Amino acid sequence: AVADNRAIRFRPPAGTDLVVLCGDETAVPAATAILESLPAGTRVRAWLEVPHAGDIQDVRTEADARITWLVRHDGSPMAVDAVRAARLPDAGRPYVWIAGESGQVKALRRYFVGECAVDRRSVTFVGYWRQGMTEEQLRAAE
Repeated sequence: AVADNRAIRFRPPAGTDLVVLCGDETAVPAATAILESLPAGTRVRAWLEVPHAGDIQDVRTEADARITWLVRHDGSPMAVDAVRAARLPDAGRPYVWIAGESGQVKALRRYFVGECAVDRRSVTFVGYWRQGMTEEQLRAAE
C-alpha cells in the first residue's frame, strides 16, 4: 500500500471524508500512485500542475476523484489560485497532501490551514525542490 511509502508520506487520519491532493510535475508520480491506491468511494479533489498538455496522465482510480490538470504552457493559473477559485466541497474532516516546489507548497499550506481552517495535523506537505535552487543547494540548505 501507499501508506507505508515514506517518500510519499500520505497518511490520512481515520474518519477523513475528503482527500485533497496538490502537486506539480515532480509530485505527479506520487499523486497518481495515491489515486490508484485509494478505495472506492473516497472523495478526492486533485490539482496537478504540469508543463505541457502532453504531460497529463491517464489515472485509473476507484476513488470518486475529480482531477484538475493545470497546464503551465497553456497559461493555467497557479495551483494556489486554482484551488482558491474552485472552493473545496464541504467536508467535516478533510486531509490535504501537498508536494512540489517549496514556495508553492508553503503558499498552499497557508491557504488550507489559514483560510480553509483545515487542522494543521491533517495537512502533509513535502517540498521537493525550491525555485532557483539546484537539488544540491537545497540539500545543503536543509
